[in-house]
Amino acid sequence: MRLLLLITALAATGEARLEQGEKLLAARDCEGLQQLFAPAGSARAERDLEAARLLARAAATCREKDRVLAFALSQRALALAPGDYGVATAHAESLLAVDERTAAARLLDETIQAHPRNAARARFLRARLADEEAESARVVRLLEPLVEDLEYGAPSRALLARHQAALQSQAEARETLAREEQEATERATHASKSVPKAPRSGTEAWSARGTLKSGGQRTFRTRHIQPGFTYIFHATGTCTGPARTGRKSRLAPTVDLFGQDFRVRIGALDAMPLKVGLEPERNALPFRVSEPNPQIFIEDRTTQRPNAPRCTISDVAIRVP
Repeated sequence: MRLLLLITALAATGEARLEQGEKLLAARDCEGLQQLFAPAGSARAERDLEAARLLARAAATCREKDRVLAFALSQRALALAPGDYGVATAHAESLLAVDERTAAARLLDETIQAHPRNAARARFLRARLADEEAESARVVRLLEPLVEDLEYGAPSRALLARHQAALQSQAEARETLAREEQEATERATHASKSVPKAPRSGTEAWSARGTLKSGGQRTFRTRHIQPGFTYIFHATGTCTGPARTGRKSRLAPTVDLFGQDFRVRIGALDAMPLKVGLEPERNALPFRVSEPNPQIFIEDRTTQRPNAPRCTISDVAIRVP
């Protein structure tokens, strides 16, 4: 009998507290609500959900007047009914009001995961947070289930359209970037294939048979000469004195090499002088051309005179330094 009377009294106490809470809410007495539902005077467990929802409504009512007090009310509501998505959403709004955005996002994510079909407001609030962080993929994922919702459908469709367009722009930008990277790779590959391989140092790139004698000129066609690389033109210049005549002297005549003017022109380069001598003169002239396989033109510009020495240019070759 005593147990029954105790349960009845507790029930009456819980109902009275809820009635008193409704009156305080109607009067916007936020401090009175906080004192009424303080943890020291907890209602019966079966009344906790009703009390929590009352406190959640009170938090929404009191938030404009006092955000900190509203936070305390929704926090108490969440302690009474942690599994209710409406109560959890109300406390997330209190967290947002006091600029606890990370905690609010975490609570909203937990609420949506626990109530994927019912937490419409939690979805919308979380989508707004994602909108502020420019997380378009998250916004689209959160709002797609709300497009037909009576309360959140219209604002959701507007926000959804903007972020769908953003995702499309991002996808197009990625495609453009990928295409440009692919084109750059192809150009680099083509360039690497088209760039001639550097000639091997110390090798002979080209050589020619035959000689050029005094008073003559000759054009040679080269091979294996690449533009942009340095080569060395080699040639040997040798002269002999005029032939001896008569029997008056057995001594060879003095040879005068003054005025000998042999020149070589490689491709479009200016003509370069070639040395000649009674002892073989080795010519080694570095050059670099802009066209492949340039022609080599060698001529003797020496003014011809009697008893002039006879000179020869031979051993014409091009080597790699």
